Formats: sequence, structure tokens, C-alpha cells
Amino acid sequence: MFDAPFDRVEASAPFADSDWFHACRQTQTPYVVIRYSEQRADVLWDFVTLPECCDAVIRAHLDELEQSARAIFLRHADAESHLRVKPTLIGLDRLPIEQAEAAADALYALVATYLPGARRPPPASLPETSAPPAPAVRQRERPLPEAAH
Repeated sequence: MFDAPFDRVEASAPFADSDWFHACRQTQTPYVVIRYSEQRADVLWDFVTLPECCDAVIRAHLDELEQSARAIFLRHADAESHLRVKPTLIGLDRLPIEQAEAAADALYALVATYLPGARRPPPASLPETSAPPAPAVRQRERPLPEAAH
């Protein structure tokens, strides 16, 4: 078992009704989740767990948020993947399953830069391993399934 600033759920599971969602909401930290199937995974962030003050900051910097999210997406995507960016949600959809955890770490690190008191690096400059530790880190219960070859 190891710690991570995201949750992993099967694609058929509810998006926002988990212990991890409630922990993120209580601590007002980024809610990042990997929804996986056999070979593909969606990495999602939903703003609902962040403090209200983050809403205006995210909307004011939506262009740089989108640019940085796109850089993460391009590092982990393939031809079947696609990106969704809104002020309230970022979706890195249909990533190769072996890329999902690194993408989730990077997405958490990006969104964490919009928390009160955080310093934002220039757009698209977040390294893959720059994720700060999540205040309420959850133990992973099982690894993602290996992609079928």
C-alpha cells in the first residue's frame, strides 16, 4: 500500500460519493479521481471540494489553467484520449491506463496551486512529480489493473 493525492474507482462507480470525496470536501483540497476500465482511464478533477475563494481565482486564470492541463494531457495521452477543461472540472479522458496515476499526480499538483496561499508557477511548467502532499492522504486499497496486451 502507498499514499496518493487521488482516488481510484471503477468506471461504473459513482463519481462523488466516496470517503475520498468527503475527505477532500472536509479539508478543502483538490478532488482528483481515476475512473478506470480494463485498458483506459479517465482522470478527473471537480472543483466542488475547494474553498469558495478558489472559484474567482480559477475563473480569472482559466486560460493558464487550461494551458497547464493541456501540457499534462499531452504528456500522458495517446490518439484515443481527449481533454475537457471547464472552470469547474478538468477531464483527461480515455488515457492509457498505465499513464493514469502520473497524470492524476500532476493534475493534483496543478489544482493545488490555486489553493489559498499557494504560489502558482508559470503556465505549463509544473513537473510531473511536483505534487504537494495532500492534507488528507488516503491509503490505496488496490493497484490499477494492468492493461491487457
